[in-house]
Amino acid sequence: MTEHAGQRGEMTLQGGRQEKSLPDRSLHDTLALLRDLPPQKRLALILEDPNPSGLVAELEPQEYHLLLREIGLDDSYPLLPLATPEQLTFCLDRELWRHDEYLPEKGLQWLELLMAAEEEDDLVNLLPHLDFALLILILMDEITVGGGLGDLTSDDERQTEWDQSFDNIFMITYRHERTSELVGRFLDLVFRSDKDLYLGLMQGVKNEVNSDVEEHCRWYRSGRLADFGFPERLDALTIYSVVEPESFLLEGAKKSFTAERDPVLPSLFRHDDSLLGRTLRRADSPDLLRELQYIITCALVVEDPDADDDERAEAVLLRVHGYLTIALEYLVGDDETRAVEIVANDYLKHLFQLGYTLVRRLRRQAAPFSSDDHATGSVLTGLKADFPQFYRGLGTEGIDGYREFSDLDDVRDVEKFLALLAG
Repeated sequence: MTEHAGQRGEMTLQGGRQEKSLPDRSLHDTLALLRDLPPQKRLALILEDPNPSGLVAELEPQEYHLLLREIGLDDSYPLLPLATPEQLTFCLDRELWRHDEYLPEKGLQWLELLMAAEEEDDLVNLLPHLDFALLILILMDEITVGGGLGDLTSDDERQTEWDQSFDNIFMITYRHERTSELVGRFLDLVFRSDKDLYLGLMQGVKNEVNSDVEEHCRWYRSGRLADFGFPERLDALTIYSVVEPESFLLEGAKKSFTAERDPVLPSLFRHDDSLLGRTLRRADSPDLLRELQYIITCALVVEDPDADDDERAEAVLLRVHGYLTIALEYLVGDDETRAVEIVANDYLKHLFQLGYTLVRRLRRQAAPFSSDDHATGSVLTGLKADFPQFYRGLGTEGIDGYREFSDLDDVRDVEKFLALLAG
């Protein structure tokens, strides 16, 4: 896919520490700054840039998608018209499907987001590069098409009252009144900007079989995601294999975890003072970060949070962070030097399985218990979830609600609680 590039002009970052103007800072330095900022400040930096599309084009598709996730779609829609075709295709591949099933409501949601662009040209330039079959699939749920090039109009079509025709060749009826205005604006834009694309979409919606188009899209989506290191769901599930903590052995002799693309990690893994965070910064290994990115990818593939469920997506990241932290603390306490040695020689997947097992077995230990007491019942409810949750009233926070397990202290607190309950 073609990416944009451009010259950079003058600006100064507003808010926070003083930054030198862009002409004195290289693109490499600007990207480094961008990746070091919290999500909302990254959004501000991009939008204040004199060439925001050129800056966004330097982000890997996964990094661009992750930025949207961290900011939230409601706030990050100004970034959508700045996307390259490859970035946008990646977002659609991740957001419009759940466990390989196409979600029509998500297709419509993203169509609405794209149509919100201030400049029509932003979307017009992207359309020819998007998955043609996916556009047909989105429209199949929204319109019925009659007529066509060289076709003899059937009796049924002649007797049908159609809603609209842009070219007096194809007739259109909108399936849903509430979305007809949005879909109509989209079709009008396509018709005015790319008539060949319009004709192709109309023929596809009229003549193709929905299930065949969905299977076609699913096949090519799987291939594109595989190019970015996304495994099939059955392969991703292997990170949740159970091990035996008491007999856990470090394997050593880890092979290099290479990839064509540079690692891109959520800010959560770059801005924390946990043993894991300190270890990753000290190890300073691109291969290690690629390995971590793979674990995150597997966890996201397994849970596949909805496009508008940013809270659940964040929970997946927190869970990965917590399980790896728990495993390291279980093995070395707070020995940062030893932790660096371990991550350099042993696969993070193995460590993740250890952390997952330590938390998962709390669920099994909690299974026999129940209680009408609010606090006790809340602890047990959290532990019995598919992915056990830590009840915040049990720790130093002392408040109601749940969060992910973040360190070994959380595990020990629950173990003590269950021991008292058993006694």
